[in-house]
Amino acid sequence: MVKKMISRLLVSAMLIVFIAACSQKSEYTSAIPADASAVASINLKSLADKSGLKDKENEAAKQKMIEALKSGTTAATFQQLEKVLNNPKESGIDVDAPVYVFTSPSFPYASLVTKILDIDKLRTSLDVMVKEQICQPVEETDGYSYAVVANQNIFAFNETTAMLVKVNRKSQMENAQKAIGELMKQTPEKSIAGNAGFQKMQKQKGDGNFLASLAALPQAYARQLNIGLTSIKVDPKDIMALGNLNFEKGKIALQFEYYTENEEAKAMLKKQEKATTKLNTTFLKYFPASTIAFMNIGANGEELYNLLQENEEFRNTVSISKAEEVKALFASFNGDISAGLINITMGKDPAFVAYADVKNGNALKALYDNKKALNLKRGEDIVLLSDNEYVYKSRAMNIFFGFKDNQMYATNDELLYKNIGKAADKSIKDTSYASDMKGKNFFFVINMDAILELPIVKMMTGFGGEEYQTYYNLASQVSYLEVSNVSDGVSEVDLILKNKDTNSLKQIVDFVKKFTGM
Repeated sequence: MVKKMISRLLVSAMLIVFIAACSQKSEYTSAIPADASAVASINLKSLADKSGLKDKENEAAKQKMIEALKSGTTAATFQQLEKVLNNPKESGIDVDAPVYVFTSPSFPYASLVTKILDIDKLRTSLDVMVKEQICQPVEETDGYSYAVVANQNIFAFNETTAMLVKVNRKSQMENAQKAIGELMKQTPEKSIAGNAGFQKMQKQKGDGNFLASLAALPQAYARQLNIGLTSIKVDPKDIMALGNLNFEKGKIALQFEYYTENEEAKAMLKKQEKATTKLNTTFLKYFPASTIAFMNIGANGEELYNLLQENEEFRNTVSISKAEEVKALFASFNGDISAGLINITMGKDPAFVAYADVKNGNALKALYDNKKALNLKRGEDIVLLSDNEYVYKSRAMNIFFGFKDNQMYATNDELLYKNIGKAADKSIKDTSYASDMKGKNFFFVINMDAILELPIVKMMTGFGGEEYQTYYNLASQVSYLEVSNVSDGVSEVDLILKNKDTNSLKQIVDFVKKFTGM
């Protein structure tokens, strides 16, 4: 009796293990390789809901599309296409499950992975595509089925998973098919599923979520983002940007943070956070509301200099970066550093002005007194204008700078120099985005309204024809773009639209409908 019970329990346990193993193998994300350098998930259901495509107002546009399909297809094909348009699940694809796109060193093809809901419906959809000569007939191979789409795309699928793989050359087809077979058979343990960063990405609540290592970025961009990290021995693929994209009422929001399991990199990222402090918004009154672009940083000068000194890009680019005078200058920073692009005109350098809270003006005086030690290039010089007022002269431009009322300033425009320390009649303090700076360490904004008012932009729009007018009309829907830190280690990029009552994705769809005449 006891032996029988033990035997039954063992059989049951084996069945449970087997079922669990099968279910793991069936998870479609297992097809994403473990070494994927960039992965993004797309929430199709959320995008469809926010786009307004299901709204009654879009029914007419949908009917136009259906009628257009009807006129160019057979009755059987049209019936299937109509089914899919009315209910996308009739395609056989699970549109409620996230769609994943990825890049990988071991699988060098642009790839998309999605979940299959009904394989019979999927085959029916593919049969229609074959009849319409969109793809070649489905073939069976090692553990999966596939069809070649438009000569250079492989649509592969098994019972649970579908992959769309773009192959650059026909000669790569055979290798790609073999690699697809390996990915299709992968267990979660051999896929990206075990990656802690990927697991964290899946918990994000965005319309789109992403995970990308610094290794996946173009080298030039990676170097700019890698402030301070070049001083430590860490593989770029071990540092990832993790974030999400959301379409909200009146804005498009992109939130991201750095993520790593490398302890050295973690320490350096913490060091980066210490280089900034909370904003005081001291200088907003000096910048006109029409400022084209504005940046505000709460700076811990000493920590900022140390961080920059550990950055190879800064050391190689700035010839005087190691000068003691420059170090003293950074050390004097004690609060906000604010800079603004004030104007752009033809034939002149863009006009800018910058202010900084400093402890005193000693660093500027030392900079002037020891200018020979700076190894200035031919045609460069620093000239004393009056007490605590200087101008850096070069062949490219003149930069006026100095110390006044415990504030440092710099500008390349003589008119702005003559008005240093004077409040603007209508300043950034009066803008809608001024309140967004509260509690932030860093804030950057591009003012689209100010850009569209520039004479050079109006001239280009006036003479550029229909194409430029379309760009202008699209840009005119935008109020401003802002970048800021929302919490320790987390930053956000927001595109703020003028229409605050309608979802941003629906606004985009409506613009496209209007542009295409639908």
